[in-house]
Amino acid sequence: MRTWTIAVACALLLSSCSPTGSGEGITAQPTISSSPSVSSVAPTTTPVPEEQFPISYPITNSLISGDAADVVARLHEVAGNQPALKVDLTSKQATLTALLPDDRVASYRWENGEITEVDSDIQYLGQATFDPAEYPLASLGRMFDIADLRGVRGELVLQIVEYRAGQIIMTVTSRPESRTVFFRKDGTAVASLGLTSVADLTEGIGDVVGDSTEAYSVTVSPTAGYSADLPDDEQGVVLNRTRPTDMPTFETRRSGLPSGGTFDPALIKPEALAKAIARTQNTPSEQCSVTIDMTQNRSAPVARIQCGSSTSYADMDGRDMTDLIG
Repeated sequence: MRTWTIAVACALLLSSCSPTGSGEGITAQPTISSSPSVSSVAPTTTPVPEEQFPISYPITNSLISGDAADVVARLHEVAGNQPALKVDLTSKQATLTALLPDDRVASYRWENGEITEVDSDIQYLGQATFDPAEYPLASLGRMFDIADLRGVRGELVLQIVEYRAGQIIMTVTSRPESRTVFFRKDGTAVASLGLTSVADLTEGIGDVVGDSTEAYSVTVSPTAGYSADLPDDEQGVVLNRTRPTDMPTFETRRSGLPSGGTFDPALIKPEALAKAIARTQNTPSEQCSVTIDMTQNRSAPVARIQCGSSTSYADMDGRDMTDLIG
């Protein structure tokens, strides 16, 4: 029975979006602390007029103690509940950027108990939009804790924004930027994967294969991470899923089919593959590239493993086929 599932979908964030794995201890949506509704502006379906700013909106606790979701919800109301392009959250400040009906962009910021309209750092170029209520912002403090444990240093910033075409992601980074931790939509952190252990191979290959029953190839690479070429619904098109070692899975498509045939990726056994990689490595820390496909014209897929100057071949049970293939 197939046990792999797709990771909830690599590359850096767009520079224009800058304010710039395991889900340790995150709950998808804890209870939001209540805050006094003292705003002088009632919820609307159109953005609040400029003359009504600033808007008083004190909170009971703090953004990292559960009030972030409430503050962002109020910012969304001030924006007329228009589609969001970006949300930024620090421990003391919340900013929401919305796409207005005429394709103008407007940004609204909460700080020190007050909401104001601010200049936007985003230009609308067809980016995907989202509803911030669908993200676990009440878990801001937990996500900051996880980012700190993973070595993010400086002023922590949670950001929700388009990652690749049509894909919205949630990250925690810092000012100045040190490193970035990616989070799934349910608030769990994207694991940082290695390329040789059984556990990492199982998760990485599972992320790119998903529930597909056919694959042209599955690869493991120190530069690209995990990748799979799969048949697409559109004839003559290849669907590629890539899972970089520290980033979410993303998809691209290209025309033209590979030369080899397809195989059932359920045939791949991570434990056997890990043994074959270890057998090829010159040292335990040596990085290796693996390609599993049907190009060797065998009845089943073969793994080509390259570690430095050493190349070997193995079947899906991990048995050495190097002498057979040459």
